[in-house]
Amino acid sequence: MQRSYERFSSEVLDAASAPVRLHVLKLLVSKGPLPYTEIMYEAKLDPVRDAGKFVYHLKTLRKAGLVSIEKGTKKYSVTELGKILVEFSRDLDEYIAVKRGRLFVRTSRMTIEEFDRTRIARSLVGEARMPQSLADEVAAEAEERLLKFGIVYLSAPLIRELVNTILIERKLEEYRHKLTRLGLPVNDVTLLLREAGQKSSTRTGSRNLQERESSKSMFCSIAFLGP
Repeated sequence: MQRSYERFSSEVLDAASAPVRLHVLKLLVSKGPLPYTEIMYEAKLDPVRDAGKFVYHLKTLRKAGLVSIEKGTKKYSVTELGKILVEFSRDLDEYIAVKRGRLFVRTSRMTIEEFDRTRIARSLVGEARMPQSLADEVAAEAEERLLKFGIVYLSAPLIRELVNTILIERKLEEYRHKLTRLGLPVNDVTLLLREAGQKSSTRTGSRNLQERESSKSMFCSIAFLGP
């Protein structure tokens, strides 16, 4: 029995070992059930040249129980096991990011991108019409605070709220009003940051923060991530 469980685990991990298959899983988690052609398009695969290869990838995912196909719509959807694997992949990305001592941002596209404070400055200049030199100062202060908090992962809404907090503290209300999409009290932002830092090693804490952040992301712009 033990050996059969080990073999199953090995097959599941092997099924997600190819970057294109992991990308498909993340895509289905992010966008929900999709037809064959749309998955190919989103994965940037050629419908003629890559057709045979893609069929093999989908069969591998289905055989491992990571995706299923809806009989009526013929759309592919991720299974509960597939969602668990995607979550594990994201946790692994975050672990590596922390070990390297760098800041990373979890995007709405289910990817991890390296934090770049120049994107904050660009947003401040472009959206709030802030002078470049002042925007660079605010962006640098935001990066310094984020590093001190030691958060495992960042999200665009969280970064935006921190920048809004800095603008309030610096009495730069005119720029904050132009930048704000959804506001939170300064104390709530601080609590969010502290909670994220303190519970970063606990999966439950990470999930709670993720749920709160995802509800905000429905209304918040992802301007700090750039195109």
